[in-house]
Amino acid sequence: MRAFDEDPSIRWLFVFTHPDDELGLCAWIRRLVRAGASVDVCWVHDVPVRRAEAAANARELGLSEDRLHFLSGSDGRIAEEMPDLWPKLREVVRRVRPDRVATIAFEQGHLDHDSTNLLVHRSFEGPVFEYPMYHPYTRRIQTLNRFADPYGEEVLPLSEEECRLKKRLARRYPSQNIHSVLLWYHVYRWLILRPVHLCRTERMRLKTWSDYLTPNLPPRLRAEVLRSPAWARWERAARAFLSLADSP
Repeated sequence: MRAFDEDPSIRWLFVFTHPDDELGLCAWIRRLVRAGASVDVCWVHDVPVRRAEAAANARELGLSEDRLHFLSGSDGRIAEEMPDLWPKLREVVRRVRPDRVATIAFEQGHLDHDSTNLLVHRSFEGPVFEYPMYHPYTRRIQTLNRFADPYGEEVLPLSEEECRLKKRLARRYPSQNIHSVLLWYHVYRWLILRPVHLCRTERMRLKTWSDYLTPNLPPRLRAEVLRSPAWARWERAARAFLSLADSP
């Protein structure tokens, strides 16, 4: 099963955490819309300004407002809110009836992102695809747009026009500092002689991880994360949610 499949008969649901997280797959979303596929997008968090920014970018991708779904989770508190957000996401899945769901990888970059991956895992029984955002939260400068372990990834090369699209959409989130973060990350990578071109590719793979009580990272990074306060908080929230989800 190919991750980047433009078959217009496939119904897609993209589940992102924050408005602006869709920048990681925006070129692929537009390709699907232009191919005539059914595409819906859901954000777990939103506030009025970020919802308006997301809706404006969605229009450029070819999505109408009835294809956009917002669950209104709290920024930075998604882990603790999973019990309340779970039925909301399940209702979106029930209404959209997707064949595939794409979401953010569980890679300890942000507790909200990991929570979104777990919510999707417990809300949809079909194929789930994931894409990388950044990891791990124990490092001051995180790795962007690359899986911690690239096993199984597919890489979609983007055209120059699609690269410009990603840059343009990033600038349309004035409430966030996403554009400056990406700019300085490029500068940093050049300074350490390991340049990257984040806008030239998009990456996705079939979801590889289902043990939500173990970090999905190589051994050295896993050990770092296990010692962190963020992981302790995650483990408390995940255990509470899994206990609820597994109850009769």
